[in-house]
Amino acid sequence: MRLRVLNSFLLGTIILLGILGLLERLGLSSDLVTRLLFALLLVSLLFSGVRARSVRTTDMFVDGYRMTPLPNGLSMAMIATGALGYSFWPGDIFANQLSGFIVPLGVVGGIALMGALFVPFLRRADVLTPMELLQLRFNSRLLLFLATCISAVAIVCVLVGQISFLFGLSARFTTVPPNSALIVILVGIALPLVLGGMRAASWLQMTMAVLVGFGFLLFLAWIAFDLTGLPMPHLSASDAWRATRLLQEDAVVRDLARPSDVNWLEFLPSDWRVVSLGMVGVALGVSAFPPLLARAQTTRTAKESDASIGWALVFMLALICTLPVYAIFLKFQITQSITGISVNALAREAPFLFSITSGLSLCGIPVSTAQEFISACGEGHRLTASDLQIAPMAFMTALPDIIVGLGRPVPQTMAAMLACGALAALVAVVSACLISLSHHIALDLYAKFLGTSSPMSRIVFLVRLSVLLVAAGTYWLLTWPPLIPYLQHPERLILSGFAFAAGGLFPAYLLAIWVGRAGKVAALGAMLVGTGITVAMLGVLFGLDQFDSVSVILLPLIGDTYPIAAAGLPGAIAGLATGLILALLAPGRAPDIISARLSGQVEP
Repeated sequence: MRLRVLNSFLLGTIILLGILGLLERLGLSSDLVTRLLFALLLVSLLFSGVRARSVRTTDMFVDGYRMTPLPNGLSMAMIATGALGYSFWPGDIFANQLSGFIVPLGVVGGIALMGALFVPFLRRADVLTPMELLQLRFNSRLLLFLATCISAVAIVCVLVGQISFLFGLSARFTTVPPNSALIVILVGIALPLVLGGMRAASWLQMTMAVLVGFGFLLFLAWIAFDLTGLPMPHLSASDAWRATRLLQEDAVVRDLARPSDVNWLEFLPSDWRVVSLGMVGVALGVSAFPPLLARAQTTRTAKESDASIGWALVFMLALICTLPVYAIFLKFQITQSITGISVNALAREAPFLFSITSGLSLCGIPVSTAQEFISACGEGHRLTASDLQIAPMAFMTALPDIIVGLGRPVPQTMAAMLACGALAALVAVVSACLISLSHHIALDLYAKFLGTSSPMSRIVFLVRLSVLLVAAGTYWLLTWPPLIPYLQHPERLILSGFAFAAGGLFPAYLLAIWVGRAGKVAALGAMLVGTGITVAMLGVLFGLDQFDSVSVILLPLIGDTYPIAAAGLPGAIAGLATGLILALLAPGRAPDIISARLSGQVEP
């Protein structure tokens, strides 16, 4: 059933895009094209809510254990990618070359690690939320409360970081004020979740995956077709890369480029410690991230959970193979168009640069006006491709303007679909975060921690209410003045969320599933130590004044280049070591039924 709906939505989207493209050629205004595509996204949200409405308890928590591997893996890939992967990763590779693969490869490693360590055992345990496994395994309300709080902090960091991408998109592609766009998106996501819970989240993520795929690939295919005559970007990327090398070699001969420019996208990261620690840190956080673990619970069997992990890896690897293609085509066009241009002539030769309101640097200095461009490089300076830097955050929103400004007219249908895909990626991950937080409130805290004997109908009602409360709280948080400076770097917030999952939750899950001697003392010690060290690491890496005394201790150990992506790694290691030591000193015993389920001796 899910695959039939997915195929139908895919076919409908193709037909709609074809009709819009034809109408645009016949004179339909570009603004109306954008509005119609954004309306498609809102209609998709409404469709998901109506189609997934349910009052069944298992539908609200685990989608009735009815998800098949392919759509479940696709949904999992959407949660792991989100707006960060869609909007930030291509620009990160463009700006930082091979170093930009650290986070994407860490995410892929995290999904694989989650599939190997946690997913099959969670499915066998027959629990509604990942937190419920910890409560049943260790039989401690205090531990459940602590784990739920850590999980909530991790989810909120990711949620806020992901939604902050919306502000740049709304400013670039619509005339809607950012706060109004935020309200529309939050309400549009919350209503389906109120009607259908996890079931609605599944429908949302499946339909959004179609829009993400079209948005990410369609614009790139158009660039490839415009440059090579073939709408197959992956096959044309090597030609564009070789052409870029030839242009740069010629520029070096004419003293218009540095020899290092010839080897663009070939530079290996200079500090392998940063690369290794970053990938491992992200992998540990992703493997224990609660919305991803909850998504793995929705399949019919543990075997299908494993298969959904496999499909998620396939989709993620396909995305990673596409990321450098964006960077290659843009690098080729910029090299071809601005090499040798005098900085004084930029206003005439490359006016598109002045439409990029943020995230643009010239000769290493942030710029936005013609005079700033001249001052940055010096009077009469002749530009090289490496003089122009585009911040990863600004890459996807600036891309249509850059391509058009370089003399490659792009149909508005393509540009609008690019933005629509970014919004769809945002919807997918936000829906997962909202429903996970509502599960924490209704089941983990209200029913399990407080120990109420409420009927499941009341808990389901509380899930619906919690979705609205969490959405309202998210809006307040995103408009809270003290948080605004942190929204300028959403990737840091998202990596902080993964750090909390790595430091606070990863050791607890590992002890619960793999260490039979571990009791609640060991798990509590692991979470407290891991979370404490993670908080200290984040405070030092963010440069917070409250952690100046901690900085004196940590900076000589971690150095100035320690990556934020690895902030949770020391906490995970120390927490796991603490838990293992406490398991030896104060051993516990898992309940027989849970032990039997985790080992596969008893099917739930």
